[in-house]
Amino acid sequence: MTAYQLGCDALVALGQAERFGPGALAKDCPKLPEILPRWDDLCVTVLGLADVTFLHPGAPTPPGRYQPARTAPDASIAAYKTADAAQASTDILPLLAILGLTETGRWTEASETIHWRGADGWKPSNVQDVRFVEAVKIACETMPDDINDEMDRLVTITDDDVEKRVILSGEVRDSNYANAKRRGQDVAPSEIVPSEIELARARAGVEHSRSGKLDWMFYRRWRLSDGWLSAEESQRALEIFHDPLAQNMRRAVISERYDGLVMAELGCKPPNKSSAS
Repeated sequence: MTAYQLGCDALVALGQAERFGPGALAKDCPKLPEILPRWDDLCVTVLGLADVTFLHPGAPTPPGRYQPARTAPDASIAAYKTADAAQASTDILPLLAILGLTETGRWTEASETIHWRGADGWKPSNVQDVRFVEAVKIACETMPDDINDEMDRLVTITDDDVEKRVILSGEVRDSNYANAKRRGQDVAPSEIVPSEIELARARAGVEHSRSGKLDWMFYRRWRLSDGWLSAEESQRALEIFHDPLAQNMRRAVISERYDGLVMAELGCKPPNKSSAS
């Protein structure tokens, strides 16, 4: 469903539809806006929806993923460096060419890092690619003040943060139990959890929440080709979540700025200001 949601977002940004819940409704009189959404974000969206099958071994196919019926014969798209060869229905080839993703039956150079943003295109070896390594350096050295301050806040988990999570979790459990009893359900009371386990669960919950917020920071404000986007530039960006390039850049930047900190270690120590500056 993510691909279809992002497709609706793109149609709205292109002036072809209006927002309708998580989806969109086609406009009677569509019109392109004066300021178009980002080319790279549109390409990622199109590839997410396109009937393209990558040929590298072990390409993941999510369980239950909708596989559209082929309406046209397949055509081969040759590999370009880390952009793997693929099979695609011939009816989408003109669109891929117009976007600059393919040329003469081959993925283009410009398409290579676009593929890094898809589940089928990201490879663990990409973190050693000189473009990725340089982007980590640039992201750390040119970080805007508002991003810097928010990142410092998110990576620092205090005892008070954990305690608030413990209280909230207990309130949720008690509320669920009370609601179930009110409905006449025969349910057991909430379990008594040892304090050390309760604290560990709460800390893990806070870490998970902060990790997601850090990912969204990169989904919205960072792109490999441009680094950090200004507030104005980010208005042209599509919020493409589940972006493995953004997620891996977030991990690399956090590790670089906070002395090897990874998400499982959040809150073990305060931010190192010398490495964060």
